[in-house]
Amino acid sequence: MPFQNEETLKFIESFHKALDEDLDDLRTENEADRIPLIMRETEAFLRLMLGIIKPDNILEIGTAEGYSSLFFAKLLPEAHITTIERDQHMAEKASANFSSFAEGSRIELKTGDAACVLKSLKDETASGTRPDLYDFVFIDAAKSHYREFFDLAEGLISDDAYIVCDNILLRGWITSERGKEERRHRTNVKYMRQFLDHISARDDLEVTVLSCGDGLAVIRHR
Repeated sequence: MPFQNEETLKFIESFHKALDEDLDDLRTENEADRIPLIMRETEAFLRLMLGIIKPDNILEIGTAEGYSSLFFAKLLPEAHITTIERDQHMAEKASANFSSFAEGSRIELKTGDAACVLKSLKDETASGTRPDLYDFVFIDAAKSHYREFFDLAEGLISDDAYIVCDNILLRGWITSERGKEERRHRTNVKYMRQFLDHISARDDLEVTVLSCGDGLAVIRHR
């Protein structure tokens, strides 16, 4: 759910073009079922960015039912995608979706707590059983754990990798006094602010914070 006003959002989304009809149908289905997925505006930005940098090995933290994984796979026909989902039901739906698309053969689904899976991937990298580092990471999972996910992902990326974090504005609560007052959002706001302060204070990182969609942080090592 965006923080922009409805008229602005409708205007922006009027320019959205799906990669293909099948992906558009999956988006429509997910939206009808209120399944979390990347906003159209965010998808448009990622389509442009990934088309420029053309990553070969993508790590996604937060699969839901697999829409963004399939978007990455369709956009980049040579790329391999590793995606992590904690919720077993969501993972089962994602697996079924991957099986119904030819591009799903290039998507590796890992089920479990993201921090634990990332530590396992790091062990595989260190042992040489997973030799390829990731050159693009997309973080879109539990918002209060972005710092932990980011720190772990840093041990899995190539020197020129990009990390993109979605929903950093938390529907606008990140700047709203209302975010402090509502108990169910207060923890996410607190930890997201701490995460943004942390990455912005590091001299070894280039950080761009954008209001695109529900907010994006685009990060790269200097």
